Amino acid sequence: MLSKKSEQYIKSLSLKKFRQKYDNFIIEGDKMVSELLALFPGQIERIFAVPSWISRNEHSLQKAGISPQEINERELKKISSLKTPNQTLAIVRQWEPDFQPDQLSGHLSLYLDGIQNPGNMGTILRTADWFGIDWVICSPDSADRFSPKVVQATMGAMFSVKCVRRKFEDLTVKKLNLPIYGAILKGENLFRTSLKSEGLIVIGNEGKGIRPEVLPFVDHPISIPAYHDNRGTESLNAAIATGIICAGFRRAGGKDIG
Repeated sequence: MLSKKSEQYIKSLSLKKFRQKYDNFIIEGDKMVSELLALFPGQIERIFAVPSWISRNEHSLQKAGISPQEINERELKKISSLKTPNQTLAIVRQWEPDFQPDQLSGHLSLYLDGIQNPGNMGTILRTADWFGIDWVICSPDSADRFSPKVVQATMGAMFSVKCVRRKFEDLTVKKLNLPIYGAILKGENLFRTSLKSEGLIVIGNEGKGIRPEVLPFVDHPISIPAYHDNRGTESLNAAIATGIICAGFRRAGGKDIG
């Protein structure tokens, strides 16, 4: 049976302060835990799962040297953050890839400047994976990529996209000699701009946009034109805008350019 201590510990990881304290986070669901087991078994601290999931994944579990704790659906519902729990939950050690700013050279990357909404953060990571963008750098005040809502919104993209937290000034972008694109409301029309196959795209906060201290570094302000000027909508959702911008770059530079 699931102990009260384990239940309390798992529930505590829904809060950032406890994720930071224990350096762990939660991944839920058959698809994501199965991918985690295949790609990063060494990051797994513990798996809780219903008997049918354990049976289907017996070989992978044995290969990884992991002995899951069997629980029933009622117990899974107690510890899950999902409305409809899905077979398994894993406690996972947080990770951050080794990063040096010069790794951005020759590639297209994203800088998220104060993205607050967890759903937006997760969707942007998923979008980056779709368009073959390897690096997503988040400002320190962006949403925690290990929060349950971000993790679920990535749909597994967090396993392939390299994501780190850095202040913009720590990137020393001028030394990299990379074009810096910034998504702003009054920028140049994205579809009429000469886009390069490498560069850093800055996506600003949902309400405030790119912060004033970052704007001077933007060489190429870009925007997505509205179809009609007289519409009531003032701006696009940050995640949707990121998807359109990434598509624009890939169309201009070739989708195989990473």
